[in-house]
Amino acid sequence: MGVFAEDSARITNPQHRTSRLITIENLKYYTEVKGFGQPIICFHGFAENLSTWEFIQLNDCQMVLVDLIGHGHSEKPHSPEPYSLPNLLRHLHELIDHLGFTRYFLLGYSMGGRIALAYGLAYSSEVQGLILESSSYGVCHVDSRARRRQQDVWLAEAIQEKGVEWFNQYWSNLDLFASQNQLPQEIRSKINARRLQNAPHGLANTLLGSGQGIFPCLKDQITDLSIPTLYINGEYDEKYKKIGQDFIKLNPQIKREIIPGVGHNSHIENPAAFQEAVNGFLGGLLSS
Repeated sequence: MGVFAEDSARITNPQHRTSRLITIENLKYYTEVKGFGQPIICFHGFAENLSTWEFIQLNDCQMVLVDLIGHGHSEKPHSPEPYSLPNLLRHLHELIDHLGFTRYFLLGYSMGGRIALAYGLAYSSEVQGLILESSSYGVCHVDSRARRRQQDVWLAEAIQEKGVEWFNQYWSNLDLFASQNQLPQEIRSKINARRLQNAPHGLANTLLGSGQGIFPCLKDQITDLSIPTLYINGEYDEKYKKIGQDFIKLNPQIKREIIPGVGHNSHIENPAAFQEAVNGFLGGLLSS
């Protein structure tokens, strides 16, 4: 155990922004904090990193951006053990505790949303609100889980054999991301650059340790979820539009926003609308 912080001091104006490399159980986690106010911990998606949130500004909040294990500037261990969900949740809790936060919001996109949901269920007394963007509660049907696990293993092996250039091409061509073809070239280049910065073993171990094929089914826990929750999905993201409907059926207290004209990644495809939805949700909680 044990925590050690290395400050790579970086404060830019006009907005306050700091970056830190923090060691949790001998693994380095990279974080950036921007803004002031109530903390909101932000988890990116698979093959992304914390810079995915660069266009998002939230009112009265300090955004605590985290590079998840195996991604960005955080450590990319070759052992699969640190990537397992129990270890990942424990590390993130130690990280947040080290940063001095005892009450905070969580925001997660796709894989990061699944992790945020699992974290919120594990540490519900600390989480003031939960924002899930294009996220699931896990694959619940036994046969579907087995098929997804096979897919995860196949993709993990393919990434290690063929490299991140192949992965970027494969991932970019998924129907899930088709709407991103309408983005300006500058934005698409940034997305590609983030994917290409990954290490093959980091992506592979993420799939094997906490991919959807091994991630627990949290569906039964949604019904009793007491944390104020907002579910966001894009208008064109049919898969997660249905999952969003499932969340509401399981727990009518969950709020939902559908971002018009976008697909899976609404915070990049329409940051203004995404920001408005999140600020509205947070504003209601902060003023109550």
